[in-house]
Amino acid sequence: MNNLALRFTLPVLFLLLLALPTGGLAELTETEVTESLICYACPGEPLSIDRCSGGDRMREAIRSMLAEGKNKQQILDYFVAQFGDSILTTVPKRGFNLVAYLGPIVGLLIGIPVAILVIRRWGSAGQRQTTEKPAGTETVLDDKMKQQIETELARLDEED
Repeated sequence: MNNLALRFTLPVLFLLLLALPTGGLAELTETEVTESLICYACPGEPLSIDRCSGGDRMREAIRSMLAEGKNKQQILDYFVAQFGDSILTTVPKRGFNLVAYLGPIVGLLIGIPVAILVIRRWGSAGQRQTTEKPAGTETVLDDKMKQQIETELARLDEED
């Protein structure tokens, strides 16, 4: 029985091992690096789609560093040291750049409660104004209106 389990388990383990992703075992490619960089000669254009001579020089430098066995972070650090953070397709999440990532979240966390509070106050102020009428204003306006209507009707009768 033990021998049968071993015969079944080993092939299953081998198949599972083949099915696992080989991200750590695979060799780094030029494309993986170029997707993280912007061409220095064509600002705003990712190196992976750029076809200018500046991009060609960058890709050649990447190929030589890959041949030396450097990893992706070492290659990116080389270009950042040469051209600054603006050479990267994504801004690093450190220092002042955190504002770009955290600013909108903080703005929403503060802005939504403030907006709700302001809207509620405006709504309650509007309700107070419509429900609160000074005493006697209705009758004074009605009396004045009646008197004006009677005066104008009398004048119309005189004209006929």
